[in-house]
Amino acid sequence: MTTLGVHNVGLTYGSRTALKDVSLEIPSGSLVAILGPSGCGKTSLLMAIAGLLGIDEGVITAGNRELSRSGKRVPPEQRGIGWVPQDASLFPHLSVRDNIGFGLRKGRRRNERVEELASLVGLAGFLDRAPGQLSGGQAQRVALARALAPSPDVLLLDEPYGALDSVLRHTLARDVARILREAETTAVLVTHDREEALDLADVVVVMDGGRIVQVGTPVEVYESPATPWVASFVGDTVELAGVWRHGTLQCEQCGAADFCEPGDNRPGCSGHVVCALGEVAATAQGYQPVDGEEVRVVVRPEWLAPGSSGIPATVRGVSYAGHDALVEFDMEGQKERVRARIAAPFLPSVGQAFQLTLRHPALVFPLPSGVELA
Repeated sequence: MTTLGVHNVGLTYGSRTALKDVSLEIPSGSLVAILGPSGCGKTSLLMAIAGLLGIDEGVITAGNRELSRSGKRVPPEQRGIGWVPQDASLFPHLSVRDNIGFGLRKGRRRNERVEELASLVGLAGFLDRAPGQLSGGQAQRVALARALAPSPDVLLLDEPYGALDSVLRHTLARDVARILREAETTAVLVTHDREEALDLADVVVVMDGGRIVQVGTPVEVYESPATPWVASFVGDTVELAGVWRHGTLQCEQCGAADFCEPGDNRPGCSGHVVCALGEVAATAQGYQPVDGEEVRVVVRPEWLAPGSSGIPATVRGVSYAGHDALVEFDMEGQKERVRARIAAPFLPSVGQAFQLTLRHPALVFPLPSGVELA
């Protein structure tokens, strides 16, 4: 197992900057997801790690080995790094057995390794089949086994499930994550699917505009996003105008008694805000607002729940998704609307009256420069 290091890496394509001052340490044996929108630099970072692209600035290391720096790089085939592409890219004229063992020397050990990997990826009975006889998911399993065959120090996965249907995609992704952990392989997964990143990874790296904007566990990135953009990119959000007030609320006032103190899965509250939801417990993200400061308030729809006390609201619309729905509410005396995520068996009707309660501290961010509250 090998720790992978990316240190102040920069990369440009002509006049376009693909990576800017990117630094990241990927612990040995961990599964790291690089998450971001199209064009954010995540595939460029993966290709730089693989040695398929040179870098203009910084250093890339694997353990004690230096792999890349400006004007110098170890060739891809000498890096000890495996690659699983979006398309399985199997050799059509070779059997599953020969595809898996393509990078291994022939002999008894090769046969044992191929059979071991075929069993690991659930294809023990498919070794003599041709790639054309496999489903998309089976072909991706072969590609994974082929990449693991030489026992790489690091395995890179470039959106390997993108061409699969949603059900197969999530099933295979979980199986692959389990296989990588059983093999204790250091792995980097590039994806634009936020659910995939949050579900599979030990660490999530969020990129935008060629930079890393946040690194953390899935819970940290989702519960304590560094910016409103990160918050909205990794999950649904409701944004409101608010005013920061020092001092925490009494638990019976805010309805979030279980969340007052920080913990592994919650940020705790460091003050409160006055907003369209009333006076609610809140935590400032990465800065300390002054008392009375106008702020941006961010909450997640699942943090809002109908209750016996709270802000009077009326159902305006229901966006049904099977297992749950996003329910839009008009709040009494407020121009702003909110959306709450409610489980499907308990969906309300349009026009139904509710009282909404926030069951999690609101996240507070500074207003962008020049923006005033409505």
